[in-house]
Amino acid sequence: MLCSLLSRFRQFRRQRRQLNEITTFNSCDAAALTQQLPPGVADVLVVRNDSIGDYLLYRPWLRQMSIVANCQGKSISLMANTLWAPLAQLWDGDILAEIIAVDFNRFSKDLAYRTKILQAIGKKGFAEVIYPLHVRQASVENFIRFMQAPVRIGSQGSHPTGPWFAVLDAGYTGLLPSTKQVLFEYYRNREFFEHWQAKQGILQEDKSDLLSEKESASLNLPGVVYVTAALEAAISRPYILLFPGASARQKRWPAKYFGQLARQLYQHYGDRYQLVIAGSAADTNLAQQIMRAAGPAVPLLNYCGRTDLSTLASLIAHAQLLVSNDTAAAHFAAQAGTRCLVLLMGENYGKFFPYPAELLRAPCRCLFPPSQESRFAQGDFAPPAQDPDISQIKVSRVLTASLELLPVPAS
Repeated sequence: MLCSLLSRFRQFRRQRRQLNEITTFNSCDAAALTQQLPPGVADVLVVRNDSIGDYLLYRPWLRQMSIVANCQGKSISLMANTLWAPLAQLWDGDILAEIIAVDFNRFSKDLAYRTKILQAIGKKGFAEVIYPLHVRQASVENFIRFMQAPVRIGSQGSHPTGPWFAVLDAGYTGLLPSTKQVLFEYYRNREFFEHWQAKQGILQEDKSDLLSEKESASLNLPGVVYVTAALEAAISRPYILLFPGASARQKRWPAKYFGQLARQLYQHYGDRYQLVIAGSAADTNLAQQIMRAAGPAVPLLNYCGRTDLSTLASLIAHAQLLVSNDTAAAHFAAQAGTRCLVLLMGENYGKFFPYPAELLRAPCRCLFPPSQESRFAQGDFAPPAQDPDISQIKVSRVLTASLELLPVPAS
């Protein structure tokens, strides 16, 4: 009885908090967008608030969407996460009218910042707003229903039910169908694109004017990443790249294990492969832990904090092997055609990893905690009740998999 009362009280508090949140965002968004420029006929805004890996799996369809829009005399602007907006400018700026970089964490918390961003967007006069995410975020998309754009497109997607999402759904002029089964994110983005393209009224014969899917929607990094940069040139021999970072602590294979792996790889190969650690400046401490665990006899190059995203992609593209946690680095490798070993919990099996074989140009192997692999062997791919312990992946398994993936080095 007491547990039931406590549960109902917590539910009441959650609903109360959400109602207050809805009221706050509605008031902010309506006020920020009162002075909108009347919609034009040629400007489309695409909103992507997700992470780097999500962007990498969306790029081919963003480019395909741009081709369709250009054939109709339209241009696309991208409201992009500040995490990867500079990369989008470098790699996809050629097909975009504008990239609007937004700190979406701040956008969902700082009303003054949100107002500033929305006032600037309101002055663009967008004729169409597209929110293609399958897993929508209410605090981000709330502003869309206050836009004067005559076309506002979202995904039926996978999101909680409740009064807020009912109102948000009603604010779109169209919600595109979304299969309920788990799809690899590249194919999820293709699903959205194809439904959006159908809404444009493009006939089959019209598609001959567009680039073929093979040309425009292939899952490859741009050619610029294969140009040897000064940073890669500083590495005098073939190298193995270790990437110990991840946005969430529970997704990080222990740094001491990376150090033990480095020591054993060095014992096996000696100087035939250079061992390199990569990551952001925030991963510097992890790199130091790896170097301590590997020991002073193991020569390790530490590139943490020395690369922006573009240079990191190039560094990965030239590696003989990447050993990485479940993070953007693994997506760079898979799309660059670099051999990759990914260590991950497997809580989103099939959505981001493993990559479908038909999308790969080089092996990309995934290792999961034994408890997960046991479930997967029985055909159970549902999200686990609690986060699996990634530290249960043994160093010996990672070493064996690394040796199997690596080419035989020149003697």
